[in-house]
Amino acid sequence: MLYQIIPLELGSLVERHIFQKDNKEIKCGMVWKLGSVVTTIKPKFIKQYQADIGICIKDILGANISNTYDGEKVIYFSETIDDDEQDELTDIFYGTSMKYSTPYTDVFQDLGWKQLDSESYLFGELEIKILSEERQLYK
Repeated sequence: MLYQIIPLELGSLVERHIFQKDNKEIKCGMVWKLGSVVTTIKPKFIKQYQADIGICIKDILGANISNTYDGEKVIYFSETIDDDEQDELTDIFYGTSMKYSTPYTDVFQDLGWKQLDSESYLFGELEIKILSEERQLYK
């Protein structure tokens, strides 16, 4: 069997990266307007699941993000990062910097930022559907 976990609220599937350098921190990633997660293992987390806290996708046995739609990149900075550095990091993150052509995760690390975390999360109310074996063949 294939189980599909669908967040019922827009923006409830999130990919987040956390970088630190000295006393500075960047939180950035992607917020998907719509999306779903699939697993072949019956989800048992739902009994303890708290919609306002959410769950890390790696904590759902066998789970993988299957579909995502209309992602929006977002970036947040600690107050210890000055405006000029924020501008440069924002350009790198959104891929508008003329200096760098590699992915922002690589550039941040090349600039001395240490990646502390990279996870995907589900938040809010969830629906779990059982997909038939026949439907699996068409994915």
